[in-house]
Amino acid sequence: MKLIKKYFAALLAVCMLSLTACYSNKKDYVRMDDVSSEAAQSSQTDGNFDFTSTGIDGQKVSLKDYSSAKVIMFNIWEPWCRPCRSELPDLQKLYAKYKSEGLMIVGVFSDEDGLTDIIKENDIKYPMIRSCEAFDRFQTGYVPTTFFTDGSGKLLSDEPYVGSKSYEDWESVILSYLK
Repeated sequence: MKLIKKYFAALLAVCMLSLTACYSNKKDYVRMDDVSSEAAQSSQTDGNFDFTSTGIDGQKVSLKDYSSAKVIMFNIWEPWCRPCRSELPDLQKLYAKYKSEGLMIVGVFSDEDGLTDIIKENDIKYPMIRSCEAFDRFQTGYVPTTFFTDGSGKLLSDEPYVGSKSYEDWESVILSYLK
């Protein structure tokens, strides 16, 4: 009976993850231990996060562009991922509500298929940038994956958040960092 309960619990955990995240076998998603030490070091400055990439408009973007933010929420997502798309309206509402308090949300993507249509349909106003080598250290194999820094790139949590969350759940996390 105990074995059946353990099996059921494991099966339930896998089912829950599948409802909140999408598995990606794309080469863009690699584990940190698969990244060369040189690449990993290039994404850090004194143990913090830093990046240089391009926005959807092709303009160069770096962490410095968001240095005035108190909290930066980096949401790694893909247009083909249903849980990713389903949380976009809530992320936009959170951005609108808390940007004046120092929140910046940055969407990070690799796949551009349908991207601009999804952004328009959801009236997304926060920045969207292309994934680059600096984000490899946060790739879990699942999207969405989210992590938080302050405006200087200091990581605010030890591990990224995997899977989509409700408005209320994200609001609770964001408020804990905005304190």
